[in-house]
Amino acid sequence: MTSAWTLGSRLLGYLRDALMAAAFGVTPVFGALALAWVVPNLFRRLFGEGAVGAAVQPALARAESEGGPAAAHALFARFHGFLLIVLFALVAVGELLLGAWREVLGGDAAHVETRRTLLYSMVLLPYVVPICLTALLAAPQNLRGGFWRPALGPVLLNLCWIAALLWPLPPGAGDETLAFRIMAAILVGGVLQWAVQLPGVRGSGWPLRPVFGAPDPRLRAALATFLPALLGLAAAQLAAVVDQVMVRWLVDPSANAYTYLANRLLHLPLALIGVAAVTGAMPWLARLAAAGDRAGLARAVRRNAEPLLLLTVAAAAGLWAVADPAVRVLFERRRFTPDDTAVLVGTLRAYLFGLPAAALAGLLVRAHQASGHYATPARIAGAMLPLDVVANLLLIPWLGVAGAGWATSLVLTVQCLWLLRRLRTEDLLPEPVLRVRDLPTLLLPGFLAGGAAALALHLLGDAAPTLGLVVAIPVGLLAFAGAAWRLRGEDWSSLLAALRRRG
Repeated sequence: MTSAWTLGSRLLGYLRDALMAAAFGVTPVFGALALAWVVPNLFRRLFGEGAVGAAVQPALARAESEGGPAAAHALFARFHGFLLIVLFALVAVGELLLGAWREVLGGDAAHVETRRTLLYSMVLLPYVVPICLTALLAAPQNLRGGFWRPALGPVLLNLCWIAALLWPLPPGAGDETLAFRIMAAILVGGVLQWAVQLPGVRGSGWPLRPVFGAPDPRLRAALATFLPALLGLAAAQLAAVVDQVMVRWLVDPSANAYTYLANRLLHLPLALIGVAAVTGAMPWLARLAAAGDRAGLARAVRRNAEPLLLLTVAAAAGLWAVADPAVRVLFERRRFTPDDTAVLVGTLRAYLFGLPAAALAGLLVRAHQASGHYATPARIAGAMLPLDVVANLLLIPWLGVAGAGWATSLVLTVQCLWLLRRLRTEDLLPEPVLRVRDLPTLLLPGFLAGGAAALALHLLGDAAPTLGLVVAIPVGLLAFAGAAWRLRGEDWSSLLAALRRRG
């Protein structure tokens, strides 16, 4: 059921983004809305796909192992109360700073787009509260094997967003009216995501009522790991923020719509393969680490890393091959033109080179964190930010919007290799995560899948893009399945068994 909700969420997300592109086109209003969405979406990813799983879940697992369920419940209630205070303070300070920035800019015509972006950011910032609480409420459910309610949350958000796009506008209303309607729908969706978690937490036996007060030793220990965990997982997320800002600054106020849509297209394989694998593995890694089983932890990391690399390389190669017809089918209508398609295809292909590194880096960060080493991923993520800024400054003027994708792919690859090296040099795991002799069998199925899909499109010539997708995708999948079965029989059998269990 979890995979079904995740897949449903991603498919609805594609429908949502197709409607957005058709409704707005590549315009300053779309660019401002996409950039305003970056900050609350950053918190969603860092909390929901990162720090809660990396810091809160292990802390709850350790508390339960050492003090029983009562100790774990008390820690969760304390963390709940602390997070509520921090989130409301964060939103209050953020609103004041954004409002002050708008006032400083005044009514100068040169700052119209910046003022619009700041206003949209002020409207969307409160979304941080329900979405971060949703992520926190997912942690105890995950520890009890409950994943479907957290996976349902994004479905509800997308349904609200799509409803806002499909509901007819009043006569004479323009892009600005639609943008505010969408932002209202996002806030409603955030509350719904939070509300749907409450029965799951209650049903798992965890307390719903937050506890306020001075931090006790367990809470202080959890908080000591929470911020480094947040920073350690921030490289990929901050890269998306940097891309949006730099493209908007170096190209024009509407150009970041391309990076937004390219990142959205990237999220189907990243969520279904990378995030889903890491989310499911984190409770397992947390328990092995809490038990001090380093050998078991190493085996668990490798058992996730190898199929993760196998699948993400195939996804990247396949999506690279079908990028043009996919963008044409999904977005090229109404205000989204063929010229926009050409820019988006080039941008997407640049990002795809970093997809395997993004997924693998997420697992490697959690391997460090499960071992109790939170500082190393945080330092590496901190080093990636200036590298990303410099890469964008060099590549965007040269390559245009696609330069942002190449910059992010470079940053994610460097981060992944650095994390791999540190796992060995710090002796966190007794054996390597990936062996060089296994790389050809992990990479070749993906390359064959992409090549087969590209060949199918070439043979079809100028066929309609929908027909091209209908033919090329199954051809690529068959090529991948045949090569994976032949070269990685054990991984293929494990994947089929996992799919049968989920079915």
